Amino acid sequence: MIGSEQEKLILKYLSNNATAKELDILSDWILDKDNAKLFQEYTQLHLEIITSMNGPDTDKIKEKLLQKIKRDKIRKKFNTVIKYAAVGLLIFSLGYYFQQEVKFSNEKNALIPKEEAITIILGNGKMETLRVDENREVMDDEGNVIGTQNNTQLSYTSTAENQKLIYNRLNVPYGKKFDVVLSDGTHVHLNSGSSLRYPVAFIQGASRKVFLTGEAYFDVAEDEKRPFLVNANEIDIQVLGTKFNVSNYPEDANINTVLVEGSVELLRSSKGITGLESVILKPGHKAEWHKNSNEVSLSNVDTSLYTAWIKGKLVFRNTSFRQIREGLQRHYNVVIHNKNVQLEEQIYDATFDIETIDQVLESFNRSWAIDYIIIDNEVFIE
Repeated sequence: MIGSEQEKLILKYLSNNATAKELDILSDWILDKDNAKLFQEYTQLHLEIITSMNGPDTDKIKEKLLQKIKRDKIRKKFNTVIKYAAVGLLIFSLGYYFQQEVKFSNEKNALIPKEEAITIILGNGKMETLRVDENREVMDDEGNVIGTQNNTQLSYTSTAENQKLIYNRLNVPYGKKFDVVLSDGTHVHLNSGSSLRYPVAFIQGASRKVFLTGEAYFDVAEDEKRPFLVNANEIDIQVLGTKFNVSNYPEDANINTVLVEGSVELLRSSKGITGLESVILKPGHKAEWHKNSNEVSLSNVDTSLYTAWIKGKLVFRNTSFRQIREGLQRHYNVVIHNKNVQLEEQIYDATFDIETIDQVLESFNRSWAIDYIIIDNEVFIE
């Protein structure tokens, strides 16, 4: 059931009386799957009451709500307007608030994401394609079984007697996700557009080191004798056993580490890098390594916002449209061009779950009047 405080927030939103801070609280509350369902049921009941009083024209109600949001943009302060629009988009992102599907006037221009293969490069340089519907054994270049693939998860077998580091590289393209369980039992979730280079087996007595480009969530197997190291270009993240998320996309200005559980230490990975000797991160905190300045900033965060991608959700909080656009490109494997310079730096809150890229774009279009066209499977925002 919805608590009294949440009920007050929903009612204040529906009556256009919620503050920006209250909308922040409501937005985060909706992130939980059960809360999202309650919110859907509550708002649906609200709609039914309205329609029983004014006629069953839900399309007209939707249109009026959208018009109200757009009017709010003009007459209210910017930050407050964005918060109202953001919750409006959160409603759309539930997928079923007004209708099961978004209907487009020109379906032949629907955007079809590209399909690219997940690949693995073996120790001998041979590249193989991994199909997400496969169940098979994984062999090394000598024909020995070193692990198994079970659909979207690759698991390596522990081979403690190995005394030579042999690396594999797993490449996950835009629009896909994949898991790998390393030989020590460490579970790594790889996000879209990510690459992980790792030993087929870790050597006894040596540290466990992997190399990440992109984003991954690590659930590290505890081993006090062998620290676990994640190299993210300029920095190394060192742990013994913990859960944390690392985002290291080349196009991003920062390398982010969010600690969910345990403890991690950030170290500079090269003697030529200055400005970072050692930073200890505590659970619930994020460390941002700023590539341009070589400085690190720490902040207390809601870790669920940074790990929602594991469950297929896209969550943006206080995020520029440029960053949202890049996230959408990675998640859906599409290309989005934006000619609107002012829009690029606008700050939004948004959450997407089961939507197609067309539904996401339409949500932006209807909520914030962002005009776009599709040409040859690329999106151009005017």
